[in-house]
Amino acid sequence: MDVLTRPPEHIGSTLSPVETVTGGESNPEVQDVPAPSSANPQLRRSRFARLLEKNGVQCLFHTLNFRMVFGGSVLRDVFEAFSKPARTQDVSARLAPVHSAGILRQVIADLSEKGLLLQGPGDDAREYRRQYHRARNQYRIQHMYLLPTNACNFRCTYCFVEDDERHAKPCFMDIPTAEMALTAFARLTKESGHANVTFYGGEPLLNPAVTFYSLRRLRELEAEGKLGTVGYFAVLTNGSLVNATAISVFQETKPTVSVSIDGPQILHDSARVDEHGRGTFLAALAGYRKLQDAGLKPGVSCTLNALTIDRIDEIVDFMIDDLKPAGMGFNLLLPQIACKQGGPAFDHEFAAHQLVKAFLRLREAGIYEDRVMRRVRPFVSQQLHCKDCMGVGGQIVVTPSGRVGPCQAFLGVDDEKYFPLDIRRLAAADDQVSAAAIYADPLFGEWRERFPLNMKECADCFAISVCGGGCPYAAAVTDGSIWHVDGRVCHQAKTIFEWMIWDAHSNMKKG
Repeated sequence: MDVLTRPPEHIGSTLSPVETVTGGESNPEVQDVPAPSSANPQLRRSRFARLLEKNGVQCLFHTLNFRMVFGGSVLRDVFEAFSKPARTQDVSARLAPVHSAGILRQVIADLSEKGLLLQGPGDDAREYRRQYHRARNQYRIQHMYLLPTNACNFRCTYCFVEDDERHAKPCFMDIPTAEMALTAFARLTKESGHANVTFYGGEPLLNPAVTFYSLRRLRELEAEGKLGTVGYFAVLTNGSLVNATAISVFQETKPTVSVSIDGPQILHDSARVDEHGRGTFLAALAGYRKLQDAGLKPGVSCTLNALTIDRIDEIVDFMIDDLKPAGMGFNLLLPQIACKQGGPAFDHEFAAHQLVKAFLRLREAGIYEDRVMRRVRPFVSQQLHCKDCMGVGGQIVVTPSGRVGPCQAFLGVDDEKYFPLDIRRLAAADDQVSAAAIYADPLFGEWRERFPLNMKECADCFAISVCGGGCPYAAAVTDGSIWHVDGRVCHQAKTIFEWMIWDAHSNMKKG
């Protein structure tokens, strides 16, 4: 199934009047427009200025640099007055019957200082270009998905790996392949300076020899100074195969271990079943408790579907009162090939509101939730969240057979197409292996370019600063191309961003 066909108009999205970007270089025909003479100051609101209103309070903010101003109707009136270039004295005269001259001067000066009002399009072009190049240059390899096997002892109804459209045969990585993956990845991380590894599948504990060997080898490479700075080694497991040996290796190598549990038994077992159709809750919980009892502080990976999203309060109660995880992440259901969801239609706007509600309760209980925190972190740090997925410029995925691609979700679809490289060749390249060499491959090169500032549909979105573009795989299987919008994350980012704005206003009032 061909799901990666990029419409040529999307690479080099026309972003006029800001600029046109093609292959990462500014269009030479687009020049910064000089600002008008200060003797005749005309201002116009930035292309990236947006206005939100709630309960009579206005928030005027810049979608790229996070600068914002809260106030009353004067913000709305000034915002509308500068929809076209206008002299400040003319705007002040027009609004004088409604607002005092002093307030207008203060508001206009403040908006100008924050880049919300500009004297020409040049400032918009420079800000966009700065953020665009920052995003495009995020392509050094710092993360690896290592897939010891594509096999699993569960048959979760929504699982994209178990999708019957894939016709994938069980495959198990051997230790020589794992060693080559670790060797090549170590060299790449010395270039990037960072090293993070996720053991994924399938169920990685179905291949304990490779999983345990790789964890130990990673710690050896770290001790030898052959890895970039380690952020985390993570094992994602269904929990059913956690035994004394696994616990001993985890205690020795100290990875982050997350168990897939979708809430209380009735909700978990509605989709997470074994090969005989039986619920898997008790097996997953038993593994989770073993990890807890061993002092390993496991996390929880919770996949939400159309049934469970409506009962998220029950899930949060269970997390807080029963599981008490060190941290957790909600996963929005990924579509299977041909857009099958393994259940009824999913209302992503409703899901976004439910995620915010759950996050607030978990935060109050001291439990870190990753899904919403992906939006909170850039908002707090005021650093644009350029890429939501490491696959678009920062990771390799190594399949059990040793194929290498950017995204684990395409496992079993067409491995030669979606995993175009071979780990044997990368390992054999010795010191010549580099991110630049990997992204010279057409597939990796295309994925590198896929981020919101390079997508026509996203360039003017008010939540572009915290979105990151979502999941290319979800966009591809839903709409036929990675260059389409991932509707799940689109709704989520907008809802969460708007909540953060008004949460910030509420905190300002308290302060």
